[in-house]
Amino acid sequence: MSVRMKLTHSKTASRRAHHRAGSVRLVRTPTGTRRRHFMDPDTGMYRGKQIIMVGEQGSEKGDAPASEKPKASTKEKAAKSKSEDTSSADSK
Repeated sequence: MSVRMKLTHSKTASRRAHHRAGSVRLVRTPTGTRRRHFMDPDTGMYRGKQIIMVGEQGSEKGDAPASEKPKASTKEKAAKSKSEDTSSADSK
């Protein structure tokens, strides 16, 4: 097995010179520009589908659909039921 030669700092730096980050890719939309593969922040659309309700659109529709409502965690449910139990015991 041969012994590998040590690379100098200069050689390493030259190789890494092309590792820098590139510029952000932008695309034009009817409402302006946005990053590629990201939702349009003005309309809430991505690939022709409504992802989120933005601005006045959300207030006109009323409540958000059940799929978008935040769900209570099991810890919150347990704490709520525990507080209901203590309040019913206090009222007796």
